[in-house]
Amino acid sequence: MFFQREKELKSLNNSFNRANSAIDFIFASKNVGKTSLVKEYIKDKENIYLTNYEMIPSHFFSQMANIVNKHFNHIDVSSSSFSSFMDILELLNEQNIEKKLVIVFEDFQNIIKVDKNALKDLIQYWKKSLKNKNIQIIVTSSLLFSDSYKNNLERISNEIINLEYLSFRKSKELFPQMNKLEQLYIYSILGTISTNITYYNPKINISSNIKNLFLSKDSYFFDYGIRILKNEISDIGTYSSILHSISKGNTKIGDIASSLELKSTHLTRYLQKLIDMMIIKRTIPLGDNQKVSKFGRYEIKDNTLKFWFSYLYPNFIDLQLGNINKISDLIQEEFINKVLFPSYKIFVKERIKNKQSDIFEYTPIVIDSWWDNNNSIDLIAHDRKTITFVQIIWEDDNSDISYEKLKSASLKFDTSLEKKYMLITKDTFLR
Repeated sequence: MFFQREKELKSLNNSFNRANSAIDFIFASKNVGKTSLVKEYIKDKENIYLTNYEMIPSHFFSQMANIVNKHFNHIDVSSSSFSSFMDILELLNEQNIEKKLVIVFEDFQNIIKVDKNALKDLIQYWKKSLKNKNIQIIVTSSLLFSDSYKNNLERISNEIINLEYLSFRKSKELFPQMNKLEQLYIYSILGTISTNITYYNPKINISSNIKNLFLSKDSYFFDYGIRILKNEISDIGTYSSILHSISKGNTKIGDIASSLELKSTHLTRYLQKLIDMMIIKRTIPLGDNQKVSKFGRYEIKDNTLKFWFSYLYPNFIDLQLGNINKISDLIQEEFINKVLFPSYKIFVKERIKNKQSDIFEYTPIVIDSWWDNNNSIDLIAHDRKTITFVQIIWEDDNSDISYEKLKSASLKFDTSLEKKYMLITKDTFLR
């Protein structure tokens, strides 16, 4: 489904309209929309679209070569003629290209699985000769490339696009007739991916949608988490356990390790793999250094995946046996605190960052979350004169207590600026 990617389309078109050739990279986790974006982009352009690499290695590159040859009206090649990605690059370089041609290598991480030198060869061959052809190469990947390639990619590429999950502001446009609370319900379980949202039935309530979409054995999302992980991982046990732990609220590496009865050092490579797959992200408090911070927190980026690992993964046996009502009752009991409120916090932070000058009555130099071992402040914003501490709560029954806790936590943040405080409840933006 193509939705809300106009900015990325413009970037790709600007790249295409350059006088010279261009190479662009698109990174996005599975299902976020890179395929939809590319297909929308190339629909009115001459293109060679290379995808579907599920075949035996001996035929892998020959199949790609046949697609290239078909475009240029050449005969097919034998399965033994092309044995590496370099062979494909050389074949492209041999062609006479008069009208600018878009060449798409989709899911490049799959090419690397067959030829580990593919990315290195692409970079070198682009510098050597392909940059002189009348082409635009688009490389998509659902796996971030290693840091050793980062500088090279920045040097040769015209655009590096990181497709983000949908924000609440964008996802709610699919259900404009609903009120904000109803839109937030949908966002909490499906909203970060546009394709997922389309499965929601607005004619029935949220509980019935959850039963139909997640809890029935033949439902689309019943094995959602397993499908996502199996795209890049064969042994998914440890990764699933880590994601389940994070979904339960264990966001620090020490807490994740403790919940799994493992050493923190054992988890590092697994967490990095999940970051490279763009499934989780690591955030640090305002003012900390990304490389050395001891307060890093890990978050699952996709709301559907977070919901799946919270409720389906730990109850898979019950669901397999058809014990749907038991899990449904648990979800209803916990929904506001464990599903809806965390999504509301994300929405509020997004809203504040988009309207920061209006909300704070000054233009912040910086705005971000902050925490230490014992305190947590949802947002801190400041300019050179004023600093505002923001806490998000659901109900305002205990607003006095919440206000005092916020003031107490703010004392731990070193500042000489004039302090202001702000409490935000569900009524602030959902009325």
